[in-house]
Amino acid sequence: MAAVVTGVAALLALSGCGGGSGKVAVPATASPVTAGSSVASSAAVGVVAIGHSGLTGENSDPARPAHSDAPENSWATGTSPQVNSVYTRLAAIRPETKGHVANTAQGGAKAESLAAQARAALLKVPTPALVIIQTIDNDIRCDGTDASHVGEFGTQVADALNVITTASPRSQILIVGQLGRPSPTFIEKLVVKVPAVKADLTTGDACAFYDSTGALVTSNFATLTTIIDSYEAEQTRQCSAVPNCATELLARLGSPQREGQRRSGRAHLAPGYRPFEADLTVRLTPPWSPKVIAPRTSSDTRSPVCPNVV
Repeated sequence: MAAVVTGVAALLALSGCGGGSGKVAVPATASPVTAGSSVASSAAVGVVAIGHSGLTGENSDPARPAHSDAPENSWATGTSPQVNSVYTRLAAIRPETKGHVANTAQGGAKAESLAAQARAALLKVPTPALVIIQTIDNDIRCDGTDASHVGEFGTQVADALNVITTASPRSQILIVGQLGRPSPTFIEKLVVKVPAVKADLTTGDACAFYDSTGALVTSNFATLTTIIDSYEAEQTRQCSAVPNCATELLARLGSPQREGQRRSGRAHLAPGYRPFEADLTVRLTPPWSPKVIAPRTSSDTRSPVCPNVV
C-alpha cells in the first residue's frame, strides 16, 4: 500500500453523507472494459470517484436548492479553482489527466451501490490512474444491528474493488477513512450556537446525542465511535487484500466536530474549505507529485465543517 499513498498531509473535513436517495441511476449490469482489452492494457490515466455525497459537492452552492449537488466543488473531481481538487492537481502535474474524470457518487448512497457506481465510472474512464472511494456514513444504522451488518458492508466494498481491479488492474485505489469522531464538547458548543440543531440530535436511537428530556447522553458518543471503528476496520481489511489499494485512517488527524455535524445534517463543506479535503492528494508518491502538501497547522483554528457555525 505504500506504493499508493505514503500518508495524508491533511484531510481535515471529510464531507457528510446525509440526504439523497442512495439510488444509482446506472445499469447495474453495465460491463466495464475487461483487463485483457487493448484499452485496459494501455497506460492508466484519469481520476474516478465513487461513494456518497461527500464526493458530490452537495450543499456547497447556496444559490442552489438544499441538498443539490455542485460537481464543480467536489474535493475529488471538481473543476472549481477555489476547491483545487485532487483531479485539478493531478492534471496540473500530469496534463494527460485532463478530461479523463468520472464521478458517479450519489447522495445517500450505501456501500451496496459502489459496484454499480464503479461500472458506470469505468465506462467513462476505463483505465483511471486513481480511484477514490468514500463510503461508510450511510451504512451506519445505530439500531443495534451494525455488528451483524459489518460483514455485509465488507462484501460490498470487496465487490467494488473487484470490479475496479478486473477492469483496470493498474489503477491505484484510495479508500478514504472516516474523518473525526463524535465529541460531547463540540456538540454542546454547536447547540449553543444553533439551538435548532438539538432536535436533529434527539433521534431516539443508540447514537442519539440527547435524550427525550434534553440531557446529553455521553455513553452514546462512545457507541457511535465503536460503530465507526468497526466499519472502518472492515473497510481496511478488504482494501489490504488488494495490492493497489490503500486506506487512510483519518480520525486522529481530523476534527471531532465532523461526526456531530453529520448527525445534525450540517456536514457538507463550503467550497473554500474543500481544499482541506483535496490535500489528501497528498504525500502521493511519484509520478503523482514531487511535493508534499503542507498540513494544516495547530495555529489554524478555523472549523473546516460549517465554519460559519463554530
